[in-house]
Amino acid sequence: MKSTIRTFLILSLTLCVSGLKATSVKAQQCSSSTDADTILGNNGYASCEGATADALRVSFFKLALCTSKPTITDDSACSYILDVPSAISADIEVGKESALFQGDISIPEGTYTHALMLIDTTIGVKFTYEFDVGNEQTDAFGDSGRYCWTNGDDITWGYPTSDFPLDCGAEPAPEYSFETFTAFGCEVDNCVSNSILNEETTTTFFDVYLLSDLNTLATVGQDGNGYPIGNASYIWGVQTFKSPPKITANTQKVELGFKLSEGLQVGFNGWSCSGPDCVEGANVTGFAFTMTAE
Repeated sequence: MKSTIRTFLILSLTLCVSGLKATSVKAQQCSSSTDADTILGNNGYASCEGATADALRVSFFKLALCTSKPTITDDSACSYILDVPSAISADIEVGKESALFQGDISIPEGTYTHALMLIDTTIGVKFTYEFDVGNEQTDAFGDSGRYCWTNGDDITWGYPTSDFPLDCGAEPAPEYSFETFTAFGCEVDNCVSNSILNEETTTTFFDVYLLSDLNTLATVGQDGNGYPIGNASYIWGVQTFKSPPKITANTQKVELGFKLSEGLQVGFNGWSCSGPDCVEGANVTGFAFTMTAE
């Protein structure tokens, strides 16, 4: 039998974006008291983790629940709730519904140990960072204030001087800035990869891959300046549930949620700013889907 349910998914995606910053220090947790001078110390670059986006814009190709772990070449154990040739763009915002799905979805009864998704390599982020009174911060152009926000410029590794994606000031006006993942960073500096494997959250284990086509791993590398290059067209992720959800004939309601909290890394720079040490930019490090079934 199949259970007709409302839209849902449970899947985590984490994107490692560290690794191509020379003279960097280990990231700490972001807070309203984070200060560029303090976090940088004598280093040229530093970052904090765990900031929360106002919204993400993600383009989805595939979303599925699976009764065993799929691979990029074998998804025979999966039941798709989304599978389209042209990506569907969805804005994910706190407290708002996404138009990712239309109508009811039919999923076979069973215990779903895994989930997968396929998305575009470009992700939009809208972000506002509020600092404490007396802890005003400066952007790369020399403007200062209690707030820093995405300004619509692209998010790139290396941030050319004319293309810093954060502005700071007294009145935030965030816009979507877009980041395209050509490669993933590694646990060490000056390294790139086409995959992130065996990561763990409190509820899941997960792997994430960059693909050049639907069934082929992307080729990634670095140019002469150390910046990432490659032929990635998709991000493919698979999640293993520590407590697998079960769909039965008695399932009446399944709800989809998107977890945006703690999914950004904020960078601080000591040598590319127009003035003092500055807030340089923000990178997407992850977002998650959650599901409840009744």
